Amino acid sequence: MISSKAAKRYAKALLTLSQEQDSQEEVLEDIKTIHDTIKGSRDLQVTLKSPIVKPSDKTIILGEIFSEHIGTLAMQFLLLIAEKERSALLPLITEAFFSLYNEAVGIIDVTLKSAYPLEAAQLESISKALEFSTKKNVHLQVEVVPSLLGGITIQMEDTVIDGSVRHKLNELEHTLLSQ
Repeated sequence: MISSKAAKRYAKALLTLSQEQDSQEEVLEDIKTIHDTIKGSRDLQVTLKSPIVKPSDKTIILGEIFSEHIGTLAMQFLLLIAEKERSALLPLITEAFFSLYNEAVGIIDVTLKSAYPLEAAQLESISKALEFSTKKNVHLQVEVVPSLLGGITIQMEDTVIDGSVRHKLNELEHTLLSQ
């Protein structure tokens, strides 16, 4: 838990600085690059977490990997993280940055699961209804989960709306067995 608090503090500091410099869109793209690169390389993940690799070596590694691909502010941030021996937190920092950025610009991530692929018009209708109820821009991620049998489930932050057939059958079973 302590590490996630630290990750959130670093992410908040970076977001605040990027807002002050009016470069939050550029920094967002840089953080996506960092996140995707770390997520895509098992060797880099191990290196960043390794207590054997010196912070100065981690700084060099991060510099070589990212210096040509990200802006100055994000690069300075990466080097600071390595210098402070917090490079193991980079995946958590990037996740925290995405969350804080979305909160700052009024975007909410919503995961919609359905038993079958939905048509574009259905997705648009659901998205508009969610935007109306949350008063935020909805970033909809759609997953097809055949085990739902029918219907949909919607997850927004810590709220789940389960309108799946599987859920209804489970409720019916519970009701029948409890009598």
